[in-house]
Amino acid sequence: MTAPPSAAPSAARRHIALALGAFGTMLDVALIVVGSALLGLAITVLLDGFELVNLAMDLSTGAMLGSGLVIGIVGGFALGVASEGPLGRGRRSLDSSETHILIARFVSALLVGGLLILGVGYLENFAADLPEPFGISVEIIRVVGIGGLTAVPLIAVPLAWLTRTGRLGSAMAADGDIPIMYLVWAIAAMVQL
Repeated sequence: MTAPPSAAPSAARRHIALALGAFGTMLDVALIVVGSALLGLAITVLLDGFELVNLAMDLSTGAMLGSGLVIGIVGGFALGVASEGPLGRGRRSLDSSETHILIARFVSALLVGGLLILGVGYLENFAADLPEPFGISVEIIRVVGIGGLTAVPLIAVPLAWLTRTGRLGSAMAADGDIPIMYLVWAIAAMVQL
């Protein structure tokens, strides 16, 4: 018995799938940057709580330890969500041109950066009544959002595209461009902090 012929997906359906895959990829990279930064902050705050380093914050040991634990949990959650996300799926599942992927990732980086900045507006009011490390956490999310609006679409996405297509040497393996976007995004965030 033969299977009935299947219709090729329409162009609109392929573009929507590419857009969703690119958005998921950029959101995952942003969550990896946020999670890494928050875990680093949590370790530093915990070390200050144990009085191994001095952050010059006027908080009790309990407040520092509690803040460090909560920030670490949030950072770990961000990394966990990113690990379960569609990192690179938008490129693997479609026969899209590299130029379409470049454009989709450019727009997605802007959207993710804007959403992070929008989220910071809500988090600032919440963190205002909490100890100082939570304010630093909100600042981390803000600078990651700014990186998504500036350095990532202008530097990371084109650099990843150039590397992926082989214009800077041999073409990379599937998803070999994700570390480039992470590195540029992380450096952009660190420069602003």
